[in-house]
Amino acid sequence: MMGEDEPVQSCKLSESANLRTALEAAAIEFLDVDEHRTIVIYQQAILMVIATEGKATTAQEFDVELWKEPPNDPDRDPESLFAAFIDELVTTTGTTRR
Repeated sequence: MMGEDEPVQSCKLSESANLRTALEAAAIEFLDVDEHRTIVIYQQAILMVIATEGKATTAQEFDVELWKEPPNDPDRDPESLFAAFIDELVTTTGTTRR
């Protein structure tokens, strides 16, 4: 269960998208956990991407949680990390945020 103090950001897409296909296309390393959750390594940070509407392969909404900050930049603002990751992921899905 996620703690109250762990940074998280939500994203809603204008249409459903396969997040895992988008991660592959963007050359972002990831590991499937189950049909909703995917662990992602992005800019050396470890993120958990959770499909909150649909599955990881048909997501319309997802949350991104910071599991471990990047070791080379432990003081990086999680919000800027989330923004960069979500922008890259959404661009690669070919859809837009709503």
